[in-house]
Amino acid sequence: MKVAVIGSRGLCVNHLDDYMPAGVTEIISGGAKGIDSCAKEYAITHNLSIIEFLPEYEKYGRVAPLKRNISIIKNADIVLAFWDGVSHGTKFVIDKCKNYDIPIIVYMMK
Repeated sequence: MKVAVIGSRGLCVNHLDDYMPAGVTEIISGGAKGIDSCAKEYAITHNLSIIEFLPEYEKYGRVAPLKRNISIIKNADIVLAFWDGVSHGTKFVIDKCKNYDIPIIVYMMK
């Protein structure tokens, strides 16, 4: 199962094991600070493949992070969102998962 792990840049979750569904084979992230870095570390520690979608600013300009987020959603079987209640990028993914019929679990963090 391909699990996208996304969230606010100011957050980090040290025990992602507590949140991961059974059968994870691949981690998908956006390669940013915070939760994305935690997801990468989790993948490495658990010998899982990791796909990082980085924003293509030269191609998309200011909307590059949003385009990247759509790629993350489209390539995931499920999305785990760790949200501080403020991050617009995380909120964008939460809303778009519904549009693309991708299951999402939102964890409110502080």
